[in-house]
Parts: sequence; C-alpha cells; structure tokens
Amino acid sequence: MQSGSIGALASPDGVSRGLGATAAIAADDPQAWVMGAVERYEAALLRYARRLVGDLDLAHDAVQHTFLKLCGESKEAIDHRLGPWLFAVCRNRAIDHLRRGGRERPMGDSPRQGPKHPETALAADRAMPASREADPAVAAEAHDLAARLHRLLAELPPAQAEAIELWCQGFSYRQIGEITGRQEGNVRVLAHRGLTKLRAHPLVRSLLADLPQPRLPHTQEVTR
Repeated sequence: MQSGSIGALASPDGVSRGLGATAAIAADDPQAWVMGAVERYEAALLRYARRLVGDLDLAHDAVQHTFLKLCGESKEAIDHRLGPWLFAVCRNRAIDHLRRGGRERPMGDSPRQGPKHPETALAADRAMPASREADPAVAAEAHDLAARLHRLLAELPPAQAEAIELWCQGFSYRQIGEITGRQEGNVRVLAHRGLTKLRAHPLVRSLLADLPQPRLPHTQEVTR
C-alpha cells in the first residue's frame, strides 16, 4: 500500500482538516471519532512504526492499516483504551512486515546496531507529520532534539528503546505491557535500564547541563 493521507481512508471525500471541531460537535459520529484519533495519534504512530520496520513506506502502511481497522471497531468497546489499542495494532502490523520480509528483528535486551545510513533516518523523521499549529522555530528545534534522541535510542537494545519510546508517549507501564505483550514488571526493568544508559551518555549529560537549574526555595533559619 502506498503512503498517503490517512484522512482519505477514513473519510469518503478525503477531507481531514478541521475535523477536530467536527468531532466536538458530533461526538457520537463514528467517522468524527476515527478522524479525531487520526489527528491525535497519526504522527506518533508513524514514528513508532518507522523505528520498528526501518522503512517509511512500510511504516505508512502499518499506520494506514491501524486506522482502517479502527473504522470497523466500536467506539464504546475501545475508546477507554484507544491509545494502547492503536499502538498494539500498529506494532503487530509492523512485525508482520518484518516477518514477510524475512528480517524480523529480535526485540530482546541485547544491544543492536544503529542504522547503516543515519542521514536517511533523519530525513525520514523530518518527513513525519508535525503539529499543524506548531511554531516553525519551535518545530525545528523539536526536530533537532528528536533526531538526537532517535540516535541515542538506536544505540539501546530494541526492547529498552521501545519501552522508553512508549513511556515518552505517556503510556503507563501496564499499558506498555498491553501494547508489547510483556509483563508490567519486565517493562519497568527495561525502561529503568534504558533510562540509566541514556543518563550516562555524554550527549544527554550535555543536554541536561544546558537546562536551567531549578531555583531552590528560600528558607529562613529558625531560631529557638
């Protein structure tokens, strides 16, 4: 499947812009619900899928498959767990692509090699959908930071990198377990190990050093 607009899949007329307001007005409209999910999760799912399969076209297919499948689901059945459901479906599709291509990646806790062409990965990251209302300067800075973090995640074992990426998306350890099929305790260990390695990386230490230091609250000496 060729990459393209997700909105064209969920909407007969292919119009995807401005549906945030439509979703608010027609909260019970299944199409508006799907388009609201596209608006909220498309970019994050595309980044996640690309890191799993290492190919932007296959990542697009995984995301399109995910939202197509959502079109056939009941809002009442999965709306309370929409995020984990979307990421789990996307992950399964991505792994199917790897299996069909005979290049399924081990998702264990051993180190992996980085991409052979990091400039290609960076260009793909820049091709990801960005926030439609993002300030250009802020978006450029965010892309630069994301590219740095992407390179760091690529140096971690796949399972650790995946746990951290999903954690950064705001998912709880329990939800990450639902997405990846791992036990919650195992997810905690993976995230802890990965974050420990990241904190020890010179680039991360440099980034932390550049952040403004929090001002300690002023305390007065209490005399008796």
